[in-house]
Amino acid sequence: MTTEQNVRNVLHMITGHYDHSTSLQAARAARAPSPGRRLQAAAPASPGAMPDWAIGHGVQALGLGEKETCGIVGTDIVLKIYVDKKLPSAKLDKPVPKTVSVGGMTVYTDVVEVGKVHLHGNTQRIRPALPGFSVSRANDGPNTGTFGLVVNKQGQPSPQYLLSNWHAIAAAGQASKGDIIIQPGTADNGSAETDRIGILSDWVPMDFTPNSTQNLVDAAIAQLDPGAASAAIALLGIPTGVNNQLSRGMYVQKVGRTTSLSVARITDVDLVLNPSYPTPTGPKQVTLRDQVLVTFYSAPGDSGSGVLDMNNNVVGLHVGGSDVVGFFCKIQNVLDILGLEVVTQDKTGAPSASQ
Repeated sequence: MTTEQNVRNVLHMITGHYDHSTSLQAARAARAPSPGRRLQAAAPASPGAMPDWAIGHGVQALGLGEKETCGIVGTDIVLKIYVDKKLPSAKLDKPVPKTVSVGGMTVYTDVVEVGKVHLHGNTQRIRPALPGFSVSRANDGPNTGTFGLVVNKQGQPSPQYLLSNWHAIAAAGQASKGDIIIQPGTADNGSAETDRIGILSDWVPMDFTPNSTQNLVDAAIAQLDPGAASAAIALLGIPTGVNNQLSRGMYVQKVGRTTSLSVARITDVDLVLNPSYPTPTGPKQVTLRDQVLVTFYSAPGDSGSGVLDMNNNVVGLHVGGSDVVGFFCKIQNVLDILGLEVVTQDKTGAPSASQ
């Protein structure tokens, strides 16, 4: 019988991915681990060339688990190859082998049909509305961002506000105070008539001057209608507090409209970048400073997601990214500039999905 760790080692040698289980356990155990522990948690397995059968037509994913035979789950741990449709080996140019040998270890394989894998997101209507779900202005169409967090004005427990990105709910500065905010957003078939949760209240404008030193955040708030939203972030719950001690190698998590719950590792806490924003005369670059770069964890529609550490402390507000990285602005900058506090107690009941 092959041990589970041997199969995991082979999986990582093939894919070159991190051992997420070990990494996340270490991150949860210590928010600011010692350099030695952080290195141990974050070190990737030795990558190898992906074999032809692993990237062939129909392969959706690789993993590990118990061997299944005729629907019966056994006890042997094997390398799982998830495909959209199982076909006879004779019909495949690159069939999955019965065993795989890497680094002196040999493990058995098991091909499992799972259908074609697609991205799922938090796009439905839900009441009370939850951070992590789709939102937009009612007169944006089609558009959507993510309900990031519930916040208060400093020292004022009510009213409460929805926090998201300036470009997600304030039309990158082309909106007006009082514009209706809806959940879900217009791209997810939301409308002012049925899906209002609040009104646009304030935002931090961008300075488009080349190499400006003024742009630290991409943030806007909307005053929530009474009882319209919960402070509990979907899948994560109510934030514990705020953490301003960010460091390279630290793990963070976010729940977004498009990619839902995902985890990333901070790689830079001193980022200065020049993304393009829409303006009435066309896209223009702005200089964003004091940003945080992370490994890939997002997709379009996730803009405005609250970013938390592994102890559920808020660390930032997600802004954007590429196919391989993401970036967020630091939460303390957002709170200081807009005069806000993160809500860490909930006053609403349990949410329920409604169409």
